[in-house]
Amino acid sequence: MSTIDIQESDFPCLREPTTFSGYPACENKMSLYSLYKFVVASGMQFLRQCHFMGTANLFGALLWEPKEAIGAGLAMRKGHDKLFQHHGMNPTHLLDWQKGCTPILALHGKDGTQGHFMKMGEYFLEHRIGPFFTVNLSSGELTQKDIEIVEQKLAEIKKLCGCEKVHLLGYSRGAELAHYIAQEPGSFTMNNGYCRQLKKSSHWRTDIECIIRIGSMTNQKEWETLSKEMQAHVWEVRGLDDIHMPERSLAGKQAVEIAGIGHLGLMTSTKVFSELKRIFNNHQSIDQVQHFNKAV
Repeated sequence: MSTIDIQESDFPCLREPTTFSGYPACENKMSLYSLYKFVVASGMQFLRQCHFMGTANLFGALLWEPKEAIGAGLAMRKGHDKLFQHHGMNPTHLLDWQKGCTPILALHGKDGTQGHFMKMGEYFLEHRIGPFFTVNLSSGELTQKDIEIVEQKLAEIKKLCGCEKVHLLGYSRGAELAHYIAQEPGSFTMNNGYCRQLKKSSHWRTDIECIIRIGSMTNQKEWETLSKEMQAHVWEVRGLDDIHMPERSLAGKQAVEIAGIGHLGLMTSTKVFSELKRIFNNHQSIDQVQHFNKAV
């Protein structure tokens, strides 16, 4: 074991890679819907227990959300485009309505691409939410490389928008990354999906406005390390039919739970997008007032 490994092991691990998390209970044995959900979720957990993580996720996606799974696969392919500017994402100049608004950076899920956000980008452009940015992360579990990619993108966004703050929106594994990226540099370490706390902070870094986690909730250990001020800046959105990551939110009034939505459906549902619009519009009105006061 290397010296670095020994040093890292001395710090508390707040999050580990997704693994077998136990077999679910059947919600309603009289409902065919609940029975089918129970069978698919149990099969997926069995494969996870056997350490077939990729197969488990594919199994659950195709049998529980076949339409969304096929759509996600097609969208992810488009996400490899060198210039990913579908539906106004990743703009090189700002439209008039975008000036003075806090930009949004979206982080995709494990082994995904920025194509995850195709439908969201379309909705955001139509409803004037943004400017909206995405980035392609590394494959596999969370690593230091992801931090470097996001830091570079944040610097580009702030330079283009002339802003001081950015909203972070993360989906699935990207939600976990957003949680740590938003912390002060040097307060954590990230290696192959294991996130360890190096020091406790009382506030988020100054260039992050709010953190929105979609499809992956803050776990108990992570939540307990956050001050009340930090907790107030965290929003969490989960589908009540998410069999991949069914954990409940600890965010209280800032938790949004949507019935009939699974893990992949979170990226295509207008119900989800409408909730995000509500959250961002509240911040946008504040941003525009501040921008106007500065201009005056």
